[in-house]
Amino acid sequence: MIDLIKHPIVSIAAPSITLLNDMKDARTALDSFQIPYELSIVAAHRAPRKTLEFVAQLEVKEIEVIIAGGSGSAHLPGMIASLTTIPVIGVPLRGTSLDGMDSLLSMIQMPKGVAVGTVGINAAFNAGVFACQILSAKHPSLHDKLKLHKERLEELVKSEDEKVNIVDRPAD
Repeated sequence: MIDLIKHPIVSIAAPSITLLNDMKDARTALDSFQIPYELSIVAAHRAPRKTLEFVAQLEVKEIEVIIAGGSGSAHLPGMIASLTTIPVIGVPLRGTSLDGMDSLLSMIQMPKGVAVGTVGINAAFNAGVFACQILSAKHPSLHDKLKLHKERLEELVKSEDEKVNIVDRPAD
């Protein structure tokens, strides 16, 4: 665990179990950086009082970053961001219409003064990486983990390039 923190410092929220499962890559990223997190089901439209209670408890729990997903109108990240000063990362998820574009547009078109850092459609892994980058300002041990992550990406590209070059070479 980073800096010996044992309690969750990231909260991952979605309006249903199905959508929370669609955000499993955020958990994968946070696990890879050894960042403790919690999971919650909260819904801006279907359970607004529960969402208000959820947000009220975030600072008490010492949550430092929130990753919130949604599909369709995707109001959850914006509602959470309007109620807290904790950074919110929105993950637009594909729904039954518009292939996630409705969710993306809803999250990136927040009113002036209410910011939601938004990643691409179904890009929950990037939300986890972004959370790590935000947390690295307070938790210096994450800088090395991020550098290692970038080095692994570089090595992956080099490895793929070598495979392509071996396949494309003419036989002797």
